[in-house]
Amino acid sequence: MTKTNGDILRDRAEQMGIPLRTLDDVRAALERDKAKGNGTHVSMARLMLRHGRLTDEARAYVAREYPQ
Repeated sequence: MTKTNGDILRDRAEQMGIPLRTLDDVRAALERDKAKGNGTHVSMARLMLRHGRLTDEARAYVAREYPQ
């Protein structure tokens, strides 16, 4: 089976011990960006869903609060 770039990057992140972002981490980041008032939180939510190392709970929260 051929590994995708995503698989390779995920494996490398695991080897490096990069932690998954929790629901608290995600909420704090989105609230911080929302306070800027320039729509940054929407872009951040998209980025998190596409490329973030999120717990299942955090991913579900972002998907629910920021439907694509």
